[in-house]
Amino acid sequence: MSTLVLPADTVPHYNDGPDLPSTPLLEKAERAYRDGFRSVARAATSWKHPPEDLRESLWRARREVRRRNEMLVPSSELFGRPGMDSEQIVYRAGHEVDAALARGKVQACEQALQCWEELSEQGIPDEAIGPLVLKPWNEKVQQWADAPIDPAGISPPPVPWKCIPDVQRLLLEQLREAEKPCGGDVPPALPTKSVRRLLNEHPHLRRPVIHGLLREGETMNVIASPKTGKSWLVLDLALAVAAGRQWLGTFDCEPGDVLIIDNELHWETTAHRIPKVMEARGIPLEAVGERVCVASVRGGLKDIFGMATCFQHLAPGRFKLIVLDAFYRFMPQDMDENDNGTMAQLYNHLDGYAACLGCAFVLVHHSTKGSQAGKSVTDVGAGAGAQSRATDTHLVLRPHEEPDCVVLDAAMRSWPPIAPRVLRWTFPVWTPDDSLDPAALRTERPRRRGKAGEAAKVAEPAWDAGRFAQAFVSETPAPMAAILRAATSAGLSERQAGKLLKQAESQGMIHRWRFGANQPVRFATAAQPGPPA
Repeated sequence: MSTLVLPADTVPHYNDGPDLPSTPLLEKAERAYRDGFRSVARAATSWKHPPEDLRESLWRARREVRRRNEMLVPSSELFGRPGMDSEQIVYRAGHEVDAALARGKVQACEQALQCWEELSEQGIPDEAIGPLVLKPWNEKVQQWADAPIDPAGISPPPVPWKCIPDVQRLLLEQLREAEKPCGGDVPPALPTKSVRRLLNEHPHLRRPVIHGLLREGETMNVIASPKTGKSWLVLDLALAVAAGRQWLGTFDCEPGDVLIIDNELHWETTAHRIPKVMEARGIPLEAVGERVCVASVRGGLKDIFGMATCFQHLAPGRFKLIVLDAFYRFMPQDMDENDNGTMAQLYNHLDGYAACLGCAFVLVHHSTKGSQAGKSVTDVGAGAGAQSRATDTHLVLRPHEEPDCVVLDAAMRSWPPIAPRVLRWTFPVWTPDDSLDPAALRTERPRRRGKAGEAAKVAEPAWDAGRFAQAFVSETPAPMAAILRAATSAGLSERQAGKLLKQAESQGMIHRWRFGANQPVRFATAAQPGPPA
């Protein structure tokens, strides 16, 4: 085999890798490859839609690098045979660096676009792909690109699918499920784990946010009567978490950023309140000025489902705690808060948000009217019982017989029980008062009736299912919430009205009407017509 006679500063073959970085030139080419890859990965985090024109332009640039480094050499000179009249292509020495740079850009673009296309086919919206997938991928790519180069080995770049954190992966699964048509794909198998694997992978409980009450990824209800001072209480809580202080002199808080999403107070009202609580607690502005953020959404409100697009713009781990005040205004329009299925669905979405953002949620809600003294902790709160069962911590404030005092009590899922404690209102904060008995809850004294009132009470017929159906249900389908409101306005308790509604339905006096999976259930005295035959 004849020896090639190459012109100066040329090589016989084109090399854009991958190759072991075993020489200074190849090490430089490896660094160029990583720089090209990382530049496209960084740009991909800001994509709003897959840029097909970028794919073509990068491939064109890669081909241009090769063409630019080509040199035509007469075959007679290259092979030392004067009789040959053809030409051969050789390449400029050192082309490996430019070639590797172009290859890195092309491969990063192909990985990102392929991932985007697959996710789009699965029903993932474009606005979720960047923050949930490409952003964590870029973070891993930057670490890989900065890592030392091993002359004895090739280190491939991270791929998007393997860089998705568990919390983002969970939200992607929920987005996929939301896009599936009813009766469509076969549901996936249960994510089972053996006990050994369970203990190995989860040796500890989730990290606390509020010791004794709340952990990362959990939700906590704060329930009290209207105008009790719930918003002042959660402002105090938010500042305690931001400053890493005790809350109410009882619960240690892990320091972290807090987001308060308020749909009742104007910006000016919140700006007026926060400094008062800071002053009462002795918290300087320097300690919390950049750690507590407020979003006043009064007048521009979205419900829990609509908040998904807002939460997707938050980086996971950005906030340790998110407060929703007040929860009833985040419920979808025409939603029946007394329907257990609907309430469970809301909390399922909140669990997904908490998992995706790596934070805890606090939901501020009101209790029902009337005395709360005779109720258990989990029965306090307006609406269906699912709200206390679906949450991780159900914290309630009930009036104490002492004026300006309440009793704090809670039921927790992942913490030991706490002892009830009396709090006294001293504007603008609640402070513990251990001199008072937590068992001395205020009871509503029945109003005295005159003889005429007693006679009217005796003469009034007892409520049964038939009377209930006749009084509050008609041939026109009405939402359950509207029927129960009418019944409570007539003097029935919520529990009694709900019981009579169920009895009337079970006895065939009223019938359930459904209009879609996300629409509230309605009731009428006539049965809902079936589809035409």
